[in-house]
Parts: sequence; C-alpha cells; structure tokens
Amino acid sequence: MSIVKMKYIQTIADKNHYKEMLITGANSNYLHGELASNWIDVENGDTVLVEDTLYNDTLNQIHNLCHMAGYQIKPKEQFKKYTVEEIQAFLVDFERIFKTVCEVNDAVSLNADDGVALEKLREIGFEAMNQCRYVTFGFGRMPNESMKKLDLHDQSKYEMVELHKSNIYTWVAYVTSNTFVKEVKRIFDSLYFEEIKIPIIDTHRILVEYADAVDDMVAFLKYRYDLMKLYKYVGVVDGNYVLAGFVSEQDVRAYKALFQHIDVVFQEKDVNEVSNLKPPTKLKNNWFTRPFEIFINMYGLPGYWDMDPTTFVCLTYCLLFGIMFGDFGQGFVLFLLGTLLELKNPKMLLAGVISRVGIASMIFGFLFGSFFGNEELFNPIHQALFGVKDKLFHVMDGSSTMILLSSAILIGAVLILISMLINMYLHIKHKAYGELLFSPNGITGFILYGYIFYGLLGMFMFQYQAFTKLNLILFLGIPALIFLMKEPLVHLVEGKAIRPKHGWGAYFTEAIFEVFEIFLSYITNSMSYLRVGGFVLSHAGMMLVVMTLVEMTGKSGLLVMIIGNIFVIGLEGLIVGIQTLRLQYYEMFSRYYSGGGKEFKLISKDI
Repeated sequence: MSIVKMKYIQTIADKNHYKEMLITGANSNYLHGELASNWIDVENGDTVLVEDTLYNDTLNQIHNLCHMAGYQIKPKEQFKKYTVEEIQAFLVDFERIFKTVCEVNDAVSLNADDGVALEKLREIGFEAMNQCRYVTFGFGRMPNESMKKLDLHDQSKYEMVELHKSNIYTWVAYVTSNTFVKEVKRIFDSLYFEEIKIPIIDTHRILVEYADAVDDMVAFLKYRYDLMKLYKYVGVVDGNYVLAGFVSEQDVRAYKALFQHIDVVFQEKDVNEVSNLKPPTKLKNNWFTRPFEIFINMYGLPGYWDMDPTTFVCLTYCLLFGIMFGDFGQGFVLFLLGTLLELKNPKMLLAGVISRVGIASMIFGFLFGSFFGNEELFNPIHQALFGVKDKLFHVMDGSSTMILLSSAILIGAVLILISMLINMYLHIKHKAYGELLFSPNGITGFILYGYIFYGLLGMFMFQYQAFTKLNLILFLGIPALIFLMKEPLVHLVEGKAIRPKHGWGAYFTEAIFEVFEIFLSYITNSMSYLRVGGFVLSHAGMMLVVMTLVEMTGKSGLLVMIIGNIFVIGLEGLIVGIQTLRLQYYEMFSRYYSGGGKEFKLISKDI
C-alpha cells in the first residue's frame, strides 16, 4: 500500500567502542547500511575502515589442518578473546602438533575395521608401545583360516590378543621379547599376517586434548572475520568511526535504544537532506496484497520517491485472472492449494498469489455459472438472485462472443486510462510538469485516448456521435500537434532552449514517426486486451471437451472428469497466469512504472 518512510542515521563511536557499535548495529534488524565509500569525503581525509587479513588467513589455516587431521570443529557460542600475539603463538603451536598428526595419518591407511581394532589397541598407549626397549609389539590382521593354525606353532615365545573379527579377518596384537622377534615374525608371516604399523603417537588423544582450544579459537576468529566483513560500512572521519545507513522512521527509537550501553553519538537526517545517497525501498502492504510483491520484485522495486503499485497490481491481476479462468470449483482448488502452501511456508509469495486468484476465479465462476465444467448447477441460484430465465451469462452462447470481446476491450481501455492517471500523479509528485502536460501518458494522451474511448462507446452503445469535425480538431488534431512538438514544449516548461539539438529538420523527421507510433500503440495496447475475452471462450471450450468425454466414457466418466479438470487447472491456469502478468508488465507498467529502486537490505545479511 505504501513505501516505508526512512531516516538517515549516522552512529559515531571512538576507537575503543567502534567494534561493539558495529556488532550492535549489525544485529539490530533495523539498519540498511550504506557503504562508507559512498558517503565519505576523501578530500577531507576520510577513509574506509581497513580490514586485517590475519583473522581470515588464520581461520583458513586451522580449517585446512583440522580437515587433514580428521578433526571436526565444533565452534562455541561463548569464547575467549585473544590478542594478535596470542593468535600467532597459538598458530605456531597448532601447526607443529597438527602437522605431526597429519603425517601420522598419511602414513597409516586404515579401513573401518582397522580403525575399530586400533581403537581397542589405543588403551595400551601407542607412545608406550613404541618406546619399549626390550619387547616388540605387532599389530595387524590375519585370515580366519590362519587363526586355526596358530596351535601348530610354538606360542610360548609371544603373547597375543584378539581385537576385532569380521567374516574374513581377525585383528590381533602380539608382544614378544626382542630375542624372539624374527622367529615370531616368521610364524605370523607364514600365516599370511598383514601387519599394520602402530602409530608413533596417539593422534586421537592429541585431538581430544586440543579440541577445546581449537574450537574456542575458531569461534573467536570467525567472530572477528564476520565483523571485518562489515568494515566496508564504517568510515573513519576525524579520528571517529561512523556507521551510516537508513532506518525506518517507526524503528528509529528502537534502533537508538540498542546502543544505550555503548558510548556513541547519533546524527539523524531526513532523506531529502542526503542528496548524495539513494534511499532504499521497503514495501508495506496488508496480508491480502503482500504476495503480489513478487511481481514488483521481478520487475524491479519502485524508487523511494515513487508509488508502491502492489495494491493496484493485486486488484487488476485478480480481476483479469478471475475473468479468464472463471470456474467456481477450479477456483476453489486453487484457493485451497495456495492456502495450504502459504500456511506451510509463509514466505512463499507465489502460494499467496494462487490463493487470491483462486478467490477471483470462484467469484467469476459463480457469475458464469460454471462448476468444474458443469454449466447448469448454479442455474436455480441465478434465477432466484438475478431473476433470469436460464443463467446470468452463458459463455458458450453464440450471442455472448461479441459481448465478451467488447467487454474485454472496454476493461482494457479503463485500465489504460487508470494507468495514465497514476502516471500523471507521479509526474506531479516529481514536479515533471513538461511530461505531465505533453507526454502520451500525461494529460494530452489522456484527453486523446479518453476522447477516442468516449466516441467509440457513444457510437456503439448509446448511439451518440462524438466524432464531429470540431471535436476531432480539438481532441484529436491538437493532441497530435502537441505530440509533434513535445520536446520543444517540455523544454519551454523546464526553462531550457526550445531549439532541438540536431536542428528542426532532423527533429520533425523523427517526431512524425514517433506520433505515428503513439497512435499505433494506443490501438495495439487496446487490442491486446482481446485475449481476456479469448481466454474466457478458451476455458469454456476446454471444459466443454472434458464434459463431452465424460458423457462418452460412461462408468469411467468420474475419472475422466477428475483428470480433465486437473489438466485444465494445471495447463490453462499456468497460461492464464502468464498472460495476466504480461498485461500487467506491457500494457500497464509501461505507462506509469519504471522500477529501479534500491532494496532495503539489513546489514546483518552480510554476516
């Protein structure tokens, strides 16, 4: 319904409080931040807050080493704050330890079963096993068949324990004195023992010991890195740090309240006082019209000083869709489907559009007397309410065709005139009086097109002749002449030189063709609305085919009716939706809407 009014606010802090100021502003959910490069005065010595790559580089190093070491980082919500020296010292120690872990992991290639067995062996202690001077430990896997043959060998020279078993292998660990190492190894080798090297260090223990410190450091580094991504919004002005941006008028007090615990100063300005910045656009619509913002966003948001067309789009889109897809039952299906999708995901704007146009389809479906293709169900209600003999309006009746097509053009003409009125309102708002007076969609265009519309209406419906010589001169000839002289007239109103830049000859040559194009566009734009009546007939024709097939298929008629309605809802519903959107963009938006607005985007989305 409207574009939210904004205030431009600069939040100023010293070097001891700018980080807290920046965090508070970013988490406020009120601030649209403006890049400092857009508003600082470089000639005055102002600069953008410079980022420090230390945090990002260190964070990447830790992530890479943890990945190679097989450690899954679990960042904390609460963490300690570190100085640059502490970060550098941590990184040196971390690289030394984790590179060792990575080297050990690279040297030992294990499958899942190997890992299970090694986990049990860990209880003894890898470092202790590797440091023994008089005994030797062995670890590996042996085929299950070989395990049965161990009894055939002398087992007095070693001790063995089973760690894990699968369908094929048994994982074992043995220990023997250095005196019998070679003999024991020959025994195991003869039984197809596959040795797995015992790690020189217990990487798991190291990872556990360092886990808390790593998680804490990563959380802090990420916090600082996220903070630095916002530095581009902070300008350094006279030694102070300034966070600038736009806040909705209604949220200014709440935004300022968030900084009560920080030593900051605010400078507040109206948007018209900030000529070097383009205010962002934030739309505000009620629950019914809000889903149609999807079409505004697709085309481009309106500028801050323009008008929000969402309500007009909602009403006209529902009107045109309802006429072209008029069936009470099918409209109810669209309404139900859209409502369910909207309840499941309120941010799914297209679902809201479907439910709204479903209501419009139900209204016109009732007026057309159509219920899932049944054209007689509503006849008694029509007869009781409207006092008609049969039904209010029979779409497939031969006499209805011209009424439908004429009504479609009539609706189109009215919508074109309304679009022109909106365009004139915007020109007044922007004080573009030249365009207001002389453009094809301004006062001159409105008079010309309105006269043609009035004349045709009088001729065909009221037997009134408006196309007299005098009227043609006043309402057709003079507007055509104004269009021919549009550029000089606009310059005259704006106080510029009347003479065209490239001379009068070139100007008139081009202007004659432009006038011809204006008249042609009036005709083609009006005829474009014939598709509204055409789709009414198309929809009724498709449902007539479905109902004919229902009668022909006998017992399978109900199934055919269901499939036919699903087909029509899916195919024609999509086509009608696209055609209605086309009418919005090409026949209405082209007359009053240009888009080009800047989206209101919370600074927190950059984190």
